[in-house]
Amino acid sequence: MEGIDHSGKTTLVESLCQALTRQGVAVGRHKEPTGAPIGRLLRGLAVEEPACPLALALLSAADRHHQQPTLRALLREARVVIADRYYLSGLAYHHADGIDPAFYAACAAGVPMPDMYLYLDVPVPVAAARVSRAPDSRWETPEFTGRLPDAYRTCLRLLRDQHADVVVLDAQQSASDVLAAALAAIEDRLSAPTSTRNAA
Repeated sequence: MEGIDHSGKTTLVESLCQALTRQGVAVGRHKEPTGAPIGRLLRGLAVEEPACPLALALLSAADRHHQQPTLRALLREARVVIADRYYLSGLAYHHADGIDPAFYAACAAGVPMPDMYLYLDVPVPVAAARVSRAPDSRWETPEFTGRLPDAYRTCLRLLRDQHADVVVLDAQQSASDVLAAALAAIEDRLSAPTSTRNAA
């Protein structure tokens, strides 16, 4: 599950897990940055200024590498694993921070990619209007979020060029409509006769 802050990712992940569980589908959950030591360090440094974009990108990639044993265990136990952010968000956010996507992709070498990306597409002003508190990290400042749409567009093109399965969801719809569209995409992949997909 990918998208800018306040696009509705966490809400949709929760709703998807509940809906799939009711259908008898074993579901696992993952979130990035993680609550493990590298993820906590990344979160902590993201609120400090001046920040080092390269250090943040390296920590983001390291956090994902570090969590692979946990993800492999989830994939053994669950038919579907839903991640609240994964590679695409890292690629786009760090690209918006000035990091070459090719460099970040190289840092992800050896990390399994999702079977499907669900990208919540919402304009930055709409997402910003959903929260009343002050930005809690550099990732939420207007200066940074203004660069995110172009960064995501670039990174989505890169993924499509690599034949990744990308589903764009209109996140300005009602929560129930977004959930229905996401469920339809997942169920379509799960019902494919030759499908070996197990992550979204």
